Amino acid sequence: MGFGVSSSLGNMKNKLQFALNFLLRPLQNASLIPSSYRASKAMLDGIDFSTVTSVVELGPGTGVFTKEILKRCKPDTTVLLLEVEESYVTMLREQFGGKVIIERASAHLLDSFLAKHRIEKVGLIISGLPFSLPEPVRKELFLSIRRHTSNNTIFRFFTYNPPFMKRAYKSLPVRKISFVFRNIPPLWVYGIN
Repeated sequence: MGFGVSSSLGNMKNKLQFALNFLLRPLQNASLIPSSYRASKAMLDGIDFSTVTSVVELGPGTGVFTKEILKRCKPDTTVLLLEVEESYVTMLREQFGGKVIIERASAHLLDSFLAKHRIEKVGLIISGLPFSLPEPVRKELFLSIRRHTSNNTIFRFFTYNPPFMKRAYKSLPVRKISFVFRNIPPLWVYGIN
């Protein structure tokens, strides 16, 4: 079987697993299909990756943003992925192997995993998390994000619903980065720094 066919089958498997996870846990998986390539570009455009030595991705799902991160970052950049869904962790390990550090863990435990992997300064945090996180989890995560962004860490995330996002993120100084019409559903990219 040729590489192109194998790669296409892998992509189809990832999309089917993503759809199944949405049907089983719609509050954890906010969309029926993974984000588009255009969405991953919009999430990362404008970031100077020559200065980024470590990246954390929260809720990487099937790895759409991870692929773009790895294309843009320097070879020696540390990339840490935190994902709670076991099926995604398996996919991520198959796709990226030793190129990234993958932890099956909740995003609110970010600081403990940074300590575990001796990552002192985070250059970029990318979030694919839904806004339906339990309040204690969201509160701890936002405190961590605020600490990191006050130390010049770049934070990027997306939403399908800006009014809901603005309520959820009201404690953080977020700004709109871009709008991606060519995504199903269309999404808005927001960030800090």
